[in-house]
Amino acid sequence: MPKRSILTTREAEQIAAKLDAEIKEGRRHTRAIVRLNGQFVGQFGIRRGTELGHDYIPGQILATIRQALDLARCPLSKEDFVAILVSQGKLLPSGSQQ
Repeated sequence: MPKRSILTTREAEQIAAKLDAEIKEGRRHTRAIVRLNGQFVGQFGIRRGTELGHDYIPGQILATIRQALDLARCPLSKEDFVAILVSQGKLLPSGSQQ
């Protein structure tokens, strides 16, 4: 029996919505493009009609699996996630020159 995926399609959609991702519809999947503080962070596909899961998303948006789950399930706000990325040097603070 295959291992259950940690991140579901619904959670992937919730992450995209919370991060105000730009959504590009495709035939096989939806692509979510994430920009924070005006900077490209990453992108990920949201698979439709599959049980394969979305456990690759954290690596695509510079997050840990816990952060991704917290984004999907609401304990982590977009602002808090941005602050984490800034503190780790993965994202420039808002208003900084690129």
